[in-house]
Amino acid sequence: MLVFHPYGTKERLFEMMQKVNLNEQILPVEQKNEVIDDFVEFAGEFLELGTEVPNVTISYDEKEAPDMKSFGKYTPHDSDLRVVAVNRNLADVLRTLAHELVHYKQNKDGRLNITSNETGSEIENEANALAGVIMREYGAKNPIIFE
Repeated sequence: MLVFHPYGTKERLFEMMQKVNLNEQILPVEQKNEVIDDFVEFAGEFLELGTEVPNVTISYDEKEAPDMKSFGKYTPHDSDLRVVAVNRNLADVLRTLAHELVHYKQNKDGRLNITSNETGSEIENEANALAGVIMREYGAKNPIIFE
């Protein structure tokens, strides 16, 4: 749930991002996907997931984010993780991916419940914080994500 955003609504944010078309021309989708694959491996090691990783889908469908009302989603009952990448810079996509991978780890540890996704909950705050740490560590070794 979005509590405050300077642009007003999520729909407005999605519209603005569509207009600016952040960096898809700079880094081709194929290369972006290679970095994403490497990032999933890195984050998996960081989170000590071992060989168990969720089904990760990166979507380039511009209609998916408004329908999901988010840029990322982890579904515990089938271990599916979706991240919308269209009209977003790579670092932002990876940060969302890291956040959802933390939720996967939390679920593996038996820590998710029906209210876990509430803004400000311990689970959401932990996912936000760990995603930031993962991004800093990965970005220090792979500055291409900031191009």
